[in-house]
Amino acid sequence: MNLIVLSLIIFLILYGVLWLISNMDKKTFSGMFKFGIIILSVTAIILLFLAGRYLLSLPFFAVIGTALKRSMFNFVNIIYLYRFISAILKVRRMRSNGTFTSSISEVNDAYKILGLERNCSRQEIINAHKTKIKEAHPDKAGDNELASKINRARDILLEIHK
Repeated sequence: MNLIVLSLIIFLILYGVLWLISNMDKKTFSGMFKFGIIILSVTAIILLFLAGRYLLSLPFFAVIGTALKRSMFNFVNIIYLYRFISAILKVRRMRSNGTFTSSISEVNDAYKILGLERNCSRQEIINAHKTKIKEAHPDKAGDNELASKINRARDILLEIHK
C-alpha cells in the first residue's frame, strides 16, 4: 500500500513539473534551466570534494562557467586547474606524515616567499629562488629555516608550473 501511495505522489510531482514546464515561455524556461544546471553542478562539485575526487569536479566548473556565459573556464584554464590540483595532491602524497591540511595556503605562501605572481614562468621561479637563497643560505650567515622554506616554495611552484 505504501508503495502505491509513494508512486502516486512521485507521479503527481513529475506531472506537475512537466505541466509547468510545458506552459512556460522561453525566457522563463531558459532561466529555470540555467539555474537548475548551476545548482546540479554545485551539488556535484561539493559531493566530489567530500569524496576526495577533486579532479573529477573540473568539468562541472566548466559547466557553471558556460551556464553563466563567462569565459573564465575555458580549455586552457581547465588544464591549469587540473595541473594545479594534481601538483597539490602529489605534494600531499610525497609528505612523510601525510598531513597536508593547508595545501592551498601553502601554495599561496610559496608565491609570497618567492615574491612572484601566479602567472609566472618556470624561469622566473628559478631566478627568484636563486636571488632569495643567496640572501638566506646558511653558509652566508643566513637562516637555516628560511632557506628550507625558500627551497620548499621553489619545489611546490616548479611542480605546478611544469
